[in-house]
Amino acid sequence: MSSSEVSYLSSPEFYSLSLYILGCIAFPIHLFGAWCILVETPETMKRVKWAMFNLHSWGCSLDLLLGILGQPFIVPPVFGGAPLGLLHLFGVDPGIQVYLMVTLMNMVAISTGAIFENRFYILFAEKTWWRYVRYPYYITNVALAFLYYVPTMIDIPDQTLAREWIFEHHPEVKRFDSPDHPIYVVAYNVPDPDWIRVRMIISVTIMVTESLTFFFLLRWQMKKATKLMTMSEKTLAAQKAFLKAINMQIAIPASVIGTPQILLIFIGYFGWNTSELNSFAYVVMSIHGASATLVMLYCHHAYREYCKGLLRGKLSGLKTLNRWSPFVSVTSSDRHRGVQ
Repeated sequence: MSSSEVSYLSSPEFYSLSLYILGCIAFPIHLFGAWCILVETPETMKRVKWAMFNLHSWGCSLDLLLGILGQPFIVPPVFGGAPLGLLHLFGVDPGIQVYLMVTLMNMVAISTGAIFENRFYILFAEKTWWRYVRYPYYITNVALAFLYYVPTMIDIPDQTLAREWIFEHHPEVKRFDSPDHPIYVVAYNVPDPDWIRVRMIISVTIMVTESLTFFFLLRWQMKKATKLMTMSEKTLAAQKAFLKAINMQIAIPASVIGTPQILLIFIGYFGWNTSELNSFAYVVMSIHGASATLVMLYCHHAYREYCKGLLRGKLSGLKTLNRWSPFVSVTSSDRHRGVQ
């Protein structure tokens, strides 16, 4: 790929470098967040601990795939792209990489809804019919997440024929093709791309609806408990503070990953998307997990105090080092005593 064909800022090389840098910055943030959840979660948050760790794990896995392992470089208007990450260097089939990316996105969405469902169940539905239904509900959701992309994988075309077709009908994308990173075509025959988009819209709609359902059920039940005084004021205050933190923890990262996804789905119908726009969207999505971790550490009181304690310890250590000097000052009285 020559520089005359595409600018460096629009090139796969710049896109890959940006993702590697962001991925290396995000990885220690993920590890620290996991440590805080596993070790520093207080007893009052014990019953939501594993739901939070589940969301954290899937979000970090998605970050790792987008930022370091997969790095999908999408080349519209073709329904495909070139994998640039470590998995491609290790010879992993691009179709497998796309399947992993889509499945992880679905699992992040399911885990987000699970946070609200967990709170709803513990506070208001533990002794209702929902305790029997929630397990089939989760099994169905996870099965759909892992099976959702299977029809697309089954219909992936012969790459030789598909590449010949896209280069003939869309010669402008050939500039992004190279022997090291050949363009992988997911679909090119109408109506295959349209059906993939329809399935994406249906999947996103279902998962957003589930999360919003439990979110509003939780708010409604909290207001109801306040009016009927079925909970103590202290318990209600603690639950409201926790829910406020959870809302922030989910809303900000959800906008980071959800907004680019939704925009890419709809602008694809109008043919407005470009390789630069897609690259920017995936760079933004690659920091979803890290942003979720930072928001979690700030919003939850226990984790915030733990971080403050670490910072205070570091600052006091630096002050101690500043007070210590490796040089011995020699005073006039020392000279009289023969100190050199």
